[in-house]
Amino acid sequence: MIKVKQHTEGDSRVSKTIPTFRDFHTANVDHIDDVKHLSVFFAEELKRRILSHDWTKITEPYESMFYRDLCAVLEGRMDFFDGEWSNLHYNELERHHLKRHCPEDVDMFDVIEMLCDCVAAGMARSGNVYDVDIPAEVLTKAVGNTVKVLESQIEVIEK
Repeated sequence: MIKVKQHTEGDSRVSKTIPTFRDFHTANVDHIDDVKHLSVFFAEELKRRILSHDWTKITEPYESMFYRDLCAVLEGRMDFFDGEWSNLHYNELERHHLKRHCPEDVDMFDVIEMLCDCVAAGMARSGNVYDVDIPAEVLTKAVGNTVKVLESQIEVIEK
């Protein structure tokens, strides 16, 4: 939990009196530290999520299922997105495939993972980045849900 000291002295929207210069300075230093702590939480949460990226491609029984479906597609026996693995990977077990399935609690961690996935996959596979068209309503929902995640990490304390 990130403890944030309550201050009004550094913000014209909420300050009711003219603060001393020292109180003004302290409020701004504390704010900068609060942003740093919250940003570190964000980076650590993103790292935690990224470390499990595409786990269904390398963990049994999913890896074998993926290989079976890939072979069937390459042999012309099925469409990739009709496969059992594809349905699980895109719709149930991985959160970051926002074009195929957007979780109700989608957040910016999902968006960033999708961006990194699309750029890395496109460049490695074809030398081009595939279309990364995320609908505006998904981005709006992701921002709102991320605000809730960040708010849940803060405890406001009196100075």
